[in-house]
Amino acid sequence: MNTHLASVCIAIFALTSAPMRAADSDQQNMMQDLGAVLAWRLGPEAVEELCQAADPAGVEIRKKALANWLEKNADLIKQVDARVAEVVPLAYPPKNGVDNTPRVRAKIKAIFLEEILSGKTPEQVTEVCKAEANVASPRWNSNGMPQVPASLAALYDWQTTRSTK
Repeated sequence: MNTHLASVCIAIFALTSAPMRAADSDQQNMMQDLGAVLAWRLGPEAVEELCQAADPAGVEIRKKALANWLEKNADLIKQVDARVAEVVPLAYPPKNGVDNTPRVRAKIKAIFLEEILSGKTPEQVTEVCKAEANVASPRWNSNGMPQVPASLAALYDWQTTRSTK
């Protein structure tokens, strides 16, 4: 597992107050898959938002690249959003009637941005943002294949197994 996904898993573990049980390698795998799909889903929007101030000259290019990314990945984004909305309440049951989905999404976004910003000076962040002001950047051309569908399938399996218990 790469450093980014490891950080995502650790953060998701911290979101739940329930201790991990022995049979929770499935839970750990679910958290990894959840982090992976949300990092893919939220990453482009987070970068576009982050880079508005860091590289004002590239704002329009990144906005257009994000709009194109959202449009060409609309079906997969809907699948991610739907699966996350189903899985998070099972993994992290609402407390006091409050759904944890927005909290999980916000945490993944924060971790994603932390990974980008970690150890970088403001000038280095600006350079990262300038690189993202290129429609050919891998960020704007990622269709999530094959990782996102594989993680969605794993989340569905986890959800199905959890529902039958």
